[in-house]
Amino acid sequence: MTSILVKANRKYLAAGFGALWLILSVAGAAFAEDSKAAQAKESKPSPADSNPWAVNCSSGSAGTELQCQLSQNLTEAKTGQRVLTVTVRRDNADGSLAMLLALPHGLFLPSGASYQIDQGQKTVIAIQTSDQNGAYAATPLSPELVKAMKSGTNLNIGMESVTRKPVTIPVSLAGFTAALAKLESIK
Repeated sequence: MTSILVKANRKYLAAGFGALWLILSVAGAAFAEDSKAAQAKESKPSPADSNPWAVNCSSGSAGTELQCQLSQNLTEAKTGQRVLTVTVRRDNADGSLAMLLALPHGLFLPSGASYQIDQGQKTVIAIQTSDQNGAYAATPLSPELVKAMKSGTNLNIGMESVTRKPVTIPVSLAGFTAALAKLESIK
């Protein structure tokens, strides 16, 4: 089943995996080891500024196009450890968007992860890989989903702990529209 998904969405997954590698190269802090840290009531956005969505760009070698993305990090309130990172990245070739979820340790991987805008339709995606920093899932963002994210309040990220306990982490969509406009204005 995974090979069918990869064949059908190879172009979009490549964008997601590109974002994954960018996050791995930029990320320095370790993810929370304990699945309890993934409790929604204990997580909060990183206090960077009033907009929890940050736009970051980087370039590989000289002469290459900027690779830009917007992301939001959520941390455990008591320890400051990162629990979840949601990244949206633009594919410079065709301008399509992909979302990468950098998830915590302590998950039941076969259940995958899910996302849902407010009380809308829940979509389950496969967790594609993991490393010492956590687990990762990527998915293309359709124009309809981007529109829903612009008008929504929360992006609810769901997963199951190793003990099969469901965990949902709400990610604020406040400022998403402004951050996406900034991302789209960068050439």
